[in-house]
Amino acid sequence: MRRMFFRICLAVFFIAASFSGCIAFAADGITGLKAIFEPITDKAEARRVLIAIREFERSSKKWRLAVDPETFETIILPVHDTARTDDSAWKDTPFIRALEIYNARPQGITNNGVIAGNADGVFLTVDLCPSKKAFDREMFTRTIKAAGGHGAPVAIAISGLWIERHKAQFDWLMDKAREGALRITWVNHSFTHPFDPERPLEENFLLTDGVDFEKEVLETERLLLERGLMPSPFFRFPGLVSDERLHSRLKAMSLIPIGANAWLAKGERPKTGSIILVHGNGNEPDGIKRLYEYYDASTGKARLLPLREAFTGVVD
Repeated sequence: MRRMFFRICLAVFFIAASFSGCIAFAADGITGLKAIFEPITDKAEARRVLIAIREFERSSKKWRLAVDPETFETIILPVHDTARTDDSAWKDTPFIRALEIYNARPQGITNNGVIAGNADGVFLTVDLCPSKKAFDREMFTRTIKAAGGHGAPVAIAISGLWIERHKAQFDWLMDKAREGALRITWVNHSFTHPFDPERPLEENFLLTDGVDFEKEVLETERLLLERGLMPSPFFRFPGLVSDERLHSRLKAMSLIPIGANAWLAKGERPKTGSIILVHGNGNEPDGIKRLYEYYDASTGKARLLPLREAFTGVVD
């Protein structure tokens, strides 16, 4: 009974950090966060093979962030509740195939990774990178309405600095997720999102000299974990700019790059299966306008899908 209560408390904490039974636990910080790769089983569900991709300490205990390689869903487990497995079935799973395919040698330095899925719908991704402009709350409320008023799936590519500088807006997003109005997939978008408008792409964004790539990834994950949120196994390169070296390092961190074939502010139009990209940080009002036009043209029947469903039949 005590073990069951602990598991329930843990699960609820990582959905809503304000759960009264876990407030003391939620107040502790994350330490020792590191990338690992280990096929494991949850001792409570030994038949399910998971891939542990992170390990960290919290409340004087060690934890693991693991990916279900069939569904791309992430789960957090105490280390002592996991066991390494010799089952090799994980090697031929959608997650492992996507990790290999989308981190292969890129063609050019822009928009590498998955850009669309073979699905009867579209995948809305919203970038929240550092900005001095206003958070576009209306865009999210319009998205909720377009999805029928409840459970709107949206992948938010978020940078750590945006989280730190927009507490009220971030809290609002978490509230909408707790209410069930939004179903958010948290996509890592680096911590600082470096950018210099005077530099060429080859020397910009995460290709900027001196950038600590692993720190850029882990610091954003730490912020999400400390706020009771579940990082996904997805990553969006700032500016959609990357090279072979970055993809190799991303693969080593067990993350899948997310591009887009419908960056609305650039005039790209959504079609069935598109990964749509808009900015919710006030930087691209033209993109938001075109998103509203897309919703209006859908006559209230925009079929938005969770990002993980793009991998049931990807086309690019």
